[in-house]
Amino acid sequence: MNGTDVTLGMLGARDLLEALPLAAYVCDAHGRLVAFNADAAALLKLSSSDAPPYCPADEFTTLTGIPLRREDTAVALALRTRARTPAQTYAIGWRDGRQLRVRETARPVLGPDGSLLGAVCVVESLRDTAVYEAAKAGGLAQLVGMFVSDMHGQLVEATDEYLRILGYTREELESGSFRWDRCTAPEHLMRDHQGIEEALRTGKCRPYEKDYLRKDGSRVPVLIGYTLVRPRQNQFIGYVVDLSTRLRQYADVNEAMRAAETGVWDWDARTGQIIWSDTTRTLMGCSSEYQPHDIHEFLKLLHPDDRDRVRQALSDSLASRATFRADFRLRDPELRDRWLFSQGGVFCDFAGDGVRMSGTLVDVSARKQAEQVLRDAIAVRDEFLSVASHELRTPITSILLRAESLLKKMPAPEPAPTKAQPLVAALELIIRQARKIDSLVGDMLDATRLSHKKLFLDRTSTDVVELLSTYVAQTVDHEPRATAGLHLELPAHTSPPVFASWDRRRIEQVLDNLVSNAFKYGAGRPVTVRLSFPARDLARIEVEDHGIGIAVEAREKLFQPFERAHRAVSFGGLGLGLYIAREIVQAHHGTITLDSELGVGTTFRVDLPLASP
Repeated sequence: MNGTDVTLGMLGARDLLEALPLAAYVCDAHGRLVAFNADAAALLKLSSSDAPPYCPADEFTTLTGIPLRREDTAVALALRTRARTPAQTYAIGWRDGRQLRVRETARPVLGPDGSLLGAVCVVESLRDTAVYEAAKAGGLAQLVGMFVSDMHGQLVEATDEYLRILGYTREELESGSFRWDRCTAPEHLMRDHQGIEEALRTGKCRPYEKDYLRKDGSRVPVLIGYTLVRPRQNQFIGYVVDLSTRLRQYADVNEAMRAAETGVWDWDARTGQIIWSDTTRTLMGCSSEYQPHDIHEFLKLLHPDDRDRVRQALSDSLASRATFRADFRLRDPELRDRWLFSQGGVFCDFAGDGVRMSGTLVDVSARKQAEQVLRDAIAVRDEFLSVASHELRTPITSILLRAESLLKKMPAPEPAPTKAQPLVAALELIIRQARKIDSLVGDMLDATRLSHKKLFLDRTSTDVVELLSTYVAQTVDHEPRATAGLHLELPAHTSPPVFASWDRRRIEQVLDNLVSNAFKYGAGRPVTVRLSFPARDLARIEVEDHGIGIAVEAREKLFQPFERAHRAVSFGGLGLGLYIAREIVQAHHGTITLDSELGVGTTFRVDLPLASP
């Protein structure tokens, strides 16, 4: 450094430190603390009476827990070697047990004659993401280029680092051949004016990114911030961080994202600035030069029907620091069939407030079209099931009524065989098969109702024990498999009667489906229906078989419509029974679960609240 740096120091180190976006402090040649900004005070618990280097407890440790010698810190290394130090990572411990992981870099400050004046150190918290991660990626080990200027663009002083970033010499600075406002890219001039107005109003501006035009015509991305130090002369002192290193590091990533047709975006919620990758511009239907100035310009590009939803999702994610996820269409009529999906994370400052979001953008139009095709196919299927079920129910009802009427007219059976007995057996077979078809048709109708959320309950006060007793007795009378194989287990004490607010017909339908499955897959062994009351306001109904069991991988899809645990060629049915049972139980605000072991058997467990919510 040279005399310019001394001039900058005379303007006030504390003012410059307060303008920096990260925690920073200055020490003298002996490592004694000279000045620090508010971020450093908050991060490292500093006060004006603190001893060097800066930690009150002086309890530095390495990440492995080994005590760190003071002479091994970044500050001590910079003072000893008189060179910029690489990033050093520590774990700082306090006596109250708290710890903080930090990374720091330091650079020596030399006088005009080469003498050592002190060091400047920048500290980053590894626990919370820094507000301006771009500055970290750009390498704050280089520290910053500093300058003094008036509000009209005239440079007063500048460090060698600042001149290097812009590509000018000190002679050109002293001759006044360049001004900082003329080095700003045209599209960023308005942001400079906003920063100046903010500095005049509050004393300093929030850091923001922009492009500088170098002397050779090339561009360099920078992070800039400044604070007012001489209000009467409208002079301010500022810093510039070269972010070109970050862009070079991201170049390979951008190429990979472009190959994957994935866009990248970054939004600074404090300044409103948005940065898009080239792929993001393409996906959004924008030109390669387009760059939105703020979030409102981005939202204007969205379809009006999706705009408020995306705005709310962004706001909620920023407030809750949760992952942002949203899909949307574009406003452009030529691109309205394009669906985009965006996902991003929130970055927080040291106080834990969300200040930045970064994420990705992908085209999901093909997926949306496939989903629409699937919805249309499901709608056609449901319509077919509804029509077919209604058309089938009338002839089935007629067959069932006529068969039951003929059976009643048959003569009573005699001890000796008669010609009427085969006819009775045939009528009973017709009735059983007609009831089975009627049950299947009912399941089809229920499935279409459930797909349209049209399941209604007719709740009545029901004696739980009486319901199960009656159901089991009727099943034994009408189901040949249940005559010797269906058992009911009731609690030892059920008085007084326990009443529940249930739809009796629907609960019997659940039992029908579970008991039918138990006999179907029960390998001819007995089936048990068990009632218990695990809580005062809860009834538990279990249906247990000792059959072939259900594989673990088949259980997740078992309650989905038209899904089967076993091959359809081996066992009949539509695969709707358990789906309908689950929907009925959930409509009663209950749960249905199962325990199963292959070759041992399966137990379905239905928990139902006794009272209506």
